[in-house]
Amino acid sequence: MLTASFEYKGTKFEGLSEGGIRTSIICSSLDFMFDFGFINPDKIHIGKILLSHAHLDHSCGIPYYVSQRSLRKLPVPKIYLPKSLEPKMSQILKLYSEIEDFDYQCELIGLDFGDRVDLKPGYFFKPWESFHRVPSQGYTVYETKRKLKKEWTSLSSDEIRNKKDLGEDPTEEISVPLVSFSGDTKIEYVLENEDVRKSKILFMECTYYCDKRDVNRAREWGHTHFDEIVAHASAFENEAIVLIHPSKRYSYRELNDLLRKKVPPVLKDRVSLFLPPKS
Repeated sequence: MLTASFEYKGTKFEGLSEGGIRTSIICSSLDFMFDFGFINPDKIHIGKILLSHAHLDHSCGIPYYVSQRSLRKLPVPKIYLPKSLEPKMSQILKLYSEIEDFDYQCELIGLDFGDRVDLKPGYFFKPWESFHRVPSQGYTVYETKRKLKKEWTSLSSDEIRNKKDLGEDPTEEISVPLVSFSGDTKIEYVLENEDVRKSKILFMECTYYCDKRDVNRAREWGHTHFDEIVAHASAFENEAIVLIHPSKRYSYRELNDLLRKKVPPVLKDRVSLFLPPKS
């Protein structure tokens, strides 16, 4: 199966996203994937899933993922998901475990909007409310650095050293939104969240691109239409906007043609489609 890839300043993402069919976007360097809606045995080693919602095109691979990791005696994976989904997903995995007569090992972690979760040193993520037909959330991954506190900048090196010897920390954490993932959502996910708009990379659901399904129809089903992105083009401050989840009503050629024809100048050099090569 051909997969898409996107790289930003050394951070690589790969996967596949097709509306109603499958979505999973993997970041191997940070050991996580956004959603797991298609089964790729080569990615079983990824230790964390950030699940946006439970529609099967975003979640159907999870029982296989947990089963395979248990079978291979890999470390217990962590699956982060909307808090309201945790009991039901737990039931689903318990039933699969009984059907297979095999003990599933995983950690389901239901999150509230805005909860901070550390990924690895220098990185953490937070879930944010999204606007779909079922309980859902998107995610923002942040990169952190330590910076000298403003009130310490006028001190000499000896004064700083003395304060450090007394147990004071001269630095503070500075966090920058690196990548956001919308999951399935209306455009309000971007318009109402500053960190999403300011993320260096935004994986943005865009299911419809023309009158095959108009804006009202897209909103009725909790999706985003490209015409809405065009209408709100000035709101996007991202360095790269990667469009995901296109309807299968469009061929890859149609998607590329529609993007070229409709993208406004302010977005032209920042927007791309998350499609397999030679599409």
